Amino acid sequence: MAMPIGYARTLLAACCAALLLAACRQDPSTIDSTPTTDQFGNPGAGYIAQCSGWFPDWIARNPPPSATSFQLSQGYPLGTPVFGEVDGQTRVIRWDPPAPATGPWSAHDFRVAAQRPAYLDALKEYFLAGMIDVDFVAQKNRTRRWYHVPMMTTDPFSRREPYRGLTKERPLTAADHGWILPGQQLQSFAIGYYNPQGGYTIGQVFKDPDPALSDPSKAQFIDGAYVFKLLFAEHDPAKVDAASYPLDGAPQWQVQDVAAPNAPLKAVRLIQVDVAVKDPRSAQTGWVFATYVYDESRVGEPVAWRRLAPIGLQWGNDPDVTASGVGTLDETWISPGIPAAFQNKLGRHGRLNGPVDNPVSSCISCHSTAQVSPGATPIRAFRGTRLIPPPACSDAQDMTWFRNLTGSQVFGLMTSNGDGCALAPAQPAALVSTDYSLQLADGLASSLFYRNPNPCRATARAMRAGDEADTGSDGASPGMARSHATPGPQERAVAGRSERVAMDPATMRAMPGQQADSDEASRR
Repeated sequence: MAMPIGYARTLLAACCAALLLAACRQDPSTIDSTPTTDQFGNPGAGYIAQCSGWFPDWIARNPPPSATSFQLSQGYPLGTPVFGEVDGQTRVIRWDPPAPATGPWSAHDFRVAAQRPAYLDALKEYFLAGMIDVDFVAQKNRTRRWYHVPMMTTDPFSRREPYRGLTKERPLTAADHGWILPGQQLQSFAIGYYNPQGGYTIGQVFKDPDPALSDPSKAQFIDGAYVFKLLFAEHDPAKVDAASYPLDGAPQWQVQDVAAPNAPLKAVRLIQVDVAVKDPRSAQTGWVFATYVYDESRVGEPVAWRRLAPIGLQWGNDPDVTASGVGTLDETWISPGIPAAFQNKLGRHGRLNGPVDNPVSSCISCHSTAQVSPGATPIRAFRGTRLIPPPACSDAQDMTWFRNLTGSQVFGLMTSNGDGCALAPAQPAALVSTDYSLQLADGLASSLFYRNPNPCRATARAMRAGDEADTGSDGASPGMARSHATPGPQERAVAGRSERVAMDPATMRAMPGQQADSDEASRR
């Protein structure tokens, strides 16, 4: 017998209080296939692509044992189900975007100087919650699920390495850091994590297993979207001054250098954590950025991951500060307690930056360039601009990189196919902002500019076939592996056309034989 719509909605409200984003793509906990490819995912040989979901976890020449390999967290939230009556039964008729969310940082106002330390503490506790015990494996966190951006697997030198999923970042040099020996440099690596609100947008952009069908126009995050990035520095005692080395007790991982995949694994140590949160109180950009660094002086804290000191906050580009000593930074706040090894490592004219970042820019300035122009050539025109001002630009021209843009505003196409110093007078109609997410821009460049294929499309097709199969006795379709993040045996998976729905039994009973009838769901 069909359940009354009103009762179903009551059950839905109760369920969604605990499961804000109730529906997700299938995201198995086991590895389904490892096809051979070339280095870009084309049919070929010499590389292995691990497929545990729609998109590859990694593409590697020298893959690790499966027990130690990285898995992309890609069961992106589909949204919030909307119920209606169809043929006398209550069904999910479409999926709406999740409502704007608030986090613990919302209790503190970054615009008030006295509340900024508390705001920073709340941001830090949010990304640490549930992550330390699972060593930052996104799928295993039982506090909240975190997600990665797909298609960051094809760059020959900075592709995701297969042990931890890290990609290469800007190296640290002796010119920037006195604790690095003269003539030496340390490679840096990073990985980004998006909360469920952020994961929803990733899934809207990468809506199909065919990356050529990715949709940049969906790259607009909802309020409460939160991303953090762990940055690590290569650990090599022969390259640093032991007396002043600031990362002695920092968390350490072992990663593969994809440029030398047969070499021994490289030790890397945590140096920096970047955070960005979509906070509507940021009238300038819609975002608030924060940066933390490892602080060895906090050795009284027994958990190394908690020895993080804030560098500061940034919510705008301070466009009026055009030179050192000209104007006041009103949209940046720098913490007074920066560890000694990382003091005086800020961005342009004192704006927020971390020790891994280029000092000619700043956190928000760099990310404001996140955009794509599908179909444009060459690659610089596809991106529209450099991340930071070119060295040949004048101080006045550099200020183009320090405008306050909202997430929906494109940075603009620079003259000379994205390599120039001035904005082109006529902007191409296809230029699309990726809302301060450079990782989304990177994944889209791989998908839409380089046209790198997805070597896991066969796995994705099999998953879709499984989604269409009848449910088993425990509510899961045959062959479906339960996610690491599944809270418990009471959750079940409902068969839909191209997605999985994790809900409690009461809500399940409001959805007898549910089929995803709307285009909103079928795109998933």
